[in-house]
Amino acid sequence: MHHRLVRSYRKDRLFLMGDAAHVHSPAGGQGMNTGIIDAVVLGELLGDVVNGVRAEAELDLYETLRRPAAQEVLELAGKMTDMALTRNPVKRFVRNLLLSLMNLNQLLKRRMALKLSGLSRAPLARLPAPSRVPGSIAPSKPAAKPALKLAA
Repeated sequence: MHHRLVRSYRKDRLFLMGDAAHVHSPAGGQGMNTGIIDAVVLGELLGDVVNGVRAEAELDLYETLRRPAAQEVLELAGKMTDMALTRNPVKRFVRNLLLSLMNLNQLLKRRMALKLSGLSRAPLARLPAPSRVPGSIAPSKPAAKPALKLAA
């Protein structure tokens, strides 16, 4: 098993997300959810740029918002893989005991469910407000779509 995270989520006009940006063991089943949230965040940012709500430089927010989530998933998946594959009988006993105790505590169960689902890392609030730099050419509302011109 190996875990990898790209050096950068963006190179000019190329963006990486999901399995192209972060690879880890399937422990916890977090890969798909993480990739879907990556796509939602990037889609919102791209939509804002295309509609003139954000400056193109704000596309760098994508990596700022999503890299910490991917790092957390990689760490958790790595720990879960190590726990699942341990051959040491003492470590297996301690693992099983801790999981049994955690199963009795509703708060811990809920916390673990949120972590495993990826919801604890999802941007539950809206993206940060677009920056308004003096002299910015970004309009305050989405640009009107140009009228369709038909050839004569």
